Amino acid sequence: MKTLKNTQEHKTMSTSKRIVQSLLIVAVLFIASDVFSQTKEVEFDVYTTSATKASKYLLADEVALRDCPSVQCEQLTTINIGTNVRLLAKSETPHTINGIKSRWYKVKMGPQVGWIWGGMISQKTMISNTNPEIKYVFGEAGFDYKGNKQFQVRALKNGVQVDKIVFKSERLNHNDVSLMNQKDPKSTVDVIALSDTKKRNSVGDTSYIVFKNNKFQQTNSLVARTDTKPIYTGLSYVFCNDEDN
Repeated sequence: MKTLKNTQEHKTMSTSKRIVQSLLIVAVLFIASDVFSQTKEVEFDVYTTSATKASKYLLADEVALRDCPSVQCEQLTTINIGTNVRLLAKSETPHTINGIKSRWYKVKMGPQVGWIWGGMISQKTMISNTNPEIKYVFGEAGFDYKGNKQFQVRALKNGVQVDKIVFKSERLNHNDVSLMNQKDPKSTVDVIALSDTKKRNSVGDTSYIVFKNNKFQQTNSLVARTDTKPIYTGLSYVFCNDEDN
């Protein structure tokens, strides 16, 4: 039989455990809120500033088009991933959603005019070298539970997502993302380089996202090692600084 003393000790331990768990949750939320407050805004040009740069593609599927710049506003319709939109205007202040800080952008879809949140807009769009029907869209993906900043690349074909990859990076922006040209015209593999453009020639400063057989894979080297199955054998790449679409 359990004694009164054992029961009290058990209750004390349970209470202490709950307190520790609560403190850990508070600490995580505090760190996350501090990280979010320092997040750089995801911002785009609008039509009145640059008609060319104001043309963008959507990064996510079923993006809500609202009648005013807020999540509380009425949803007019949803827009498919990869849809090209022209950004006509932007809200006065940015909103942070899921760790991503951006403004709302006014767009026109057919007869409807509404607002979409900038976190759903691709910061860079690239056309596949091996299949012109495939687009790669790049953007932020918020923070993980440890407070690590995340980014994403999605492959789209005819308005449908083929694959998606989410990865961590301490510092990365759309200028650090480029689709590499394949010297072999018979290649069916695309490689996206992720690097600090100021240190692109330094060893270890570039990682890669490979798109092969409709699947993404991240790697730090394009050279297959002898102890692994070669997946890039015979392929040769050169950097290509294509313009942001």
